[in-house]
Amino acid sequence: MTRRLIILSIIFFILGSFAGINLWIISDLPDVTSIKYYEPILTTRIYDINGELIGEVYQQRRIPVSLDSIPDYISNAAIAVEDKDFYEHCGINFERILKAAWVDLIKRKYVQGASTITQQLSRNIFLHLKKTIIRKTKEIYLALFIDRHYTKDKILEMYLNEIYFGYGNYGVGAASEYYFDKEIDSVSLSEAAALVGLIRSPGRYSPYNDQQRFKERRDFVLKELLAEGYISAQQMDSALVESLSVVDHSNQNRIGPYYINEVKRQMNSIFGSAYRTWGGYKVHIAMDKKMQMLADSLIEVGLNRVEKYWHLTPKNSMPDSLIYSENIPYIQGAIVVLESETGYVLALVGGRDFRHSQFSRATQGKRLAGSSFKPFLYTAAIDNGFSPSDFVFDLPVVKEIAGQIYAPANYDSSFMGKITLRKALSKSRNNAAIRLCQEVGPFTVVDYAHLMGIESYLDPVLTIPLGTSSVTLLEMVRAYSTLANMGEKVEPIFILKVEDRYGNVVYENRIVRERVLSEETAYIMLNMLQSVFDEGTAYGARRRGFKLPAAGKTGTTDNFTDAWFMGFTPYLAMGVWVGYDYPKRIGGHASGAGVALPIWTDFMKAVVDSTENYQFREPEGITYRYVCTESGELATPKCPKVRKEIFRKGDVPKRLCSLHGGKVGIENRPIETIDKFHF
Repeated sequence: MTRRLIILSIIFFILGSFAGINLWIISDLPDVTSIKYYEPILTTRIYDINGELIGEVYQQRRIPVSLDSIPDYISNAAIAVEDKDFYEHCGINFERILKAAWVDLIKRKYVQGASTITQQLSRNIFLHLKKTIIRKTKEIYLALFIDRHYTKDKILEMYLNEIYFGYGNYGVGAASEYYFDKEIDSVSLSEAAALVGLIRSPGRYSPYNDQQRFKERRDFVLKELLAEGYISAQQMDSALVESLSVVDHSNQNRIGPYYINEVKRQMNSIFGSAYRTWGGYKVHIAMDKKMQMLADSLIEVGLNRVEKYWHLTPKNSMPDSLIYSENIPYIQGAIVVLESETGYVLALVGGRDFRHSQFSRATQGKRLAGSSFKPFLYTAAIDNGFSPSDFVFDLPVVKEIAGQIYAPANYDSSFMGKITLRKALSKSRNNAAIRLCQEVGPFTVVDYAHLMGIESYLDPVLTIPLGTSSVTLLEMVRAYSTLANMGEKVEPIFILKVEDRYGNVVYENRIVRERVLSEETAYIMLNMLQSVFDEGTAYGARRRGFKLPAAGKTGTTDNFTDAWFMGFTPYLAMGVWVGYDYPKRIGGHASGAGVALPIWTDFMKAVVDSTENYQFREPEGITYRYVCTESGELATPKCPKVRKEIFRKGDVPKRLCSLHGGKVGIENRPIETIDKFHF
């Protein structure tokens, strides 16, 4: 009697323990009805200004698709291979569970799986992948509950959007695009079988690891489809002989990686990590894909040319696998292209290889701007009463600064004497700029640079117009665009708008313009900078075949360390910087005109329509007069050299040329009738 009681007690203890454990497991289960509110992690997709897909950001790359859009042979293949009795069982297959348990018991390890599609779904949504008895029990209960609350078609749809296909891709929508570059409704029977074949083990059957095994797995799925009556023998035979060409991702270059990185930084600032961890956003950016691809390629072409001409260590001699923390040993470059009127950043290149360095030389790198900084001096002068025909002396300047003698030189180590402001700017005369800065005042130059768009700290010293303070390329392009935009400063825009997964616009940028210069001042400066192209340091652009209206300025720092070119057309402002990541000489006479200008020119020749007749818009307050190039006063018939010069209507010179005086002046005669004068 005592023995029987002991046995019964043990039995009841075991049964009670089993029941208690199961009740504890059930009480710890999530509410399966919450699936209807389940929001899977989606891919955030980035589109250019024309709506073309540029890039993706994701933790799980998923593109949700409805069951109606999924071809039947994908759904049927998943059922044939993963769960033949899917439409008959209650969420679990008892026969398969018992068989798998017996095999695992004999082998004394987890060998055979018995999970139905519903079990796999419950595991992927609610549980972890580690194989334990507790997890398996929870999986079974969840499958039973899910089957009670949802239709089979809904379960199948959720499964096909949730299952992992390798390389960060979840769901058939993402997988079909990744492997075959097709939307899900366009895949063939053969491709569908190959995709479903990956479900069991994406790594083992990956086409990038073993193409033959990938093909054999596809063949297996096709035979299962035939065996289950989903396809005919003729369909299978046709699919078996179809070649399986998958997308080659190994040589795909990312478009504008430095631009996209800036977009990610701004997205993180606006939305935090949600755009990555939750995803599903559509980010519309200002990038023009074609312009960006052109800029990406031209920076490499241009710097290859520099490496060959100056016999520099070529980038292609460096191993791709080498990752640099700082100080990239090969020469670098950066490009920013801005739409002047809107501030849209159409293209940005922050370096030659994002794999080697994610540091953006366009937005983060601050370098001395050299003579490309001079337009801020001349803008300040024009806005404070000077005219392009006024004179300044290009003569030696000797100053004592901090106990040391400072004597700046011109690029050609010569002096031109008395010259006009226009000529001083177009020929980039350093000593003339310093003398003009003495009259205007370095603090005034700093104020105008900040007014026009420079945000970095600027040291108000006499040499400020020579670019002795460090600035970013993006700042410089923005400041130049103020002139192109007739005196209105614009905020650079990378992100246009952001939509959430439901199509709601949750963020939208707006164009911000601020009037900082009069139209007359901006246009006179623009006109002076056109002379840089037509008769100054940027004339090389004309020799290279760029004949359209443009304005700009070259820049070269001491010892040929940094080379700049900043220029704009009526619609686009663009800057190019070339140099090393650390102070290092590029090469003898490696000026902005010889190093950066060719890259700018090649880009503009490619993107600006040469057949379009466009000009810079001239404001009403502008007029022209012929002046004597020797006196700067109104020309007379006796003046040997005259030039048509630009003025504000209220600032036209009143005096006839005192060097070549005559009784009759021409200030009141129409300009078009004075065709005998030359300039």
